[in-house]
Amino acid sequence: MSWVQDLKFRSSCFGLVAVLVVSVAVTSPSPVQATADSLTGLITSPTPQPISDAIASLTPEDYRWIGQRIYANECASDPRYLTYWGKGEAFPSFGIGHFIWFPAGIDPPFIESFPDMLAFVSRQVAPPLWLQQLQPLHAPWQSKSQFEQAWSGRELTELRDWLFKTQSQQAQFIVQAFETRWLNRLSALAREEQIRLSHKLSLLMASKEGTFAAIDYFNFKGIGGNAEEQYQNEEWGLISVLRQMSTPQKTTLSSKHTVQEFVKAAKQRLTLRTQLAPKERNEQRWLKGWFKRLDGYWLEDPAVNP
Repeated sequence: MSWVQDLKFRSSCFGLVAVLVVSVAVTSPSPVQATADSLTGLITSPTPQPISDAIASLTPEDYRWIGQRIYANECASDPRYLTYWGKGEAFPSFGIGHFIWFPAGIDPPFIESFPDMLAFVSRQVAPPLWLQQLQPLHAPWQSKSQFEQAWSGRELTELRDWLFKTQSQQAQFIVQAFETRWLNRLSALAREEQIRLSHKLSLLMASKEGTFAAIDYFNFKGIGGNAEEQYQNEEWGLISVLRQMSTPQKTTLSSKHTVQEFVKAAKQRLTLRTQLAPKERNEQRWLKGWFKRLDGYWLEDPAVNP
């Protein structure tokens, strides 16, 4: 599964200094099938909405739907992949967003995301007791082999159960991180570019499919703007995709033109990434899986048939 072999470039998007409070109330956390009424706050609007308005329109049902789809993309809808340590990696990853968690003494060039997610979700659903008592909050496995030996033990079993039951809350964390990172990154750009990129993103988020595409791509490959996430000064985060994306001419919500242009631009950026990557990384092997994920943005509910 090439999508879980990526060295977690996407993870740097979750380094939030403060945990945001979500104002929506969440009902049952079990996965549910999406309906045509998902994201009702968006599909009834006749014009594109600013990102904050679009996010404020999301309902508990929407978060369950978003969580289910990210779970399909990152974990193939298989609870085994909610606790995962990839081959060749120095740390494990957890949850529907594969949030990374560092063992003590590990300092890779990525921002840890699991502690922020844990703090955020724990405000709504208490985590396993052993996790609450863990001090300091380092991953308690020093190697992939040690992690695999503990995989069927009580601690990781309890953690998988908690992660499975909190998919909606994890989706809230991802969406709130997306909004924060987007607004912070946008504020550093020239005014004209702010307007141009905001227009493209608001058009994209005017449909249910486009809203998920923006959120999932952020979780997948980040916002951009991090010098450590570049090859030869080229990026592949959401900002770079929107820059490459042609400005859609159609703004009606029944049209998929905006999603088409977004997927096309994302494929171009990721293809360029593989061409510029060091040869020893052999990133071409991931391209098919990445494209399959992007093509899933077309489907009404690919999580049903991952």
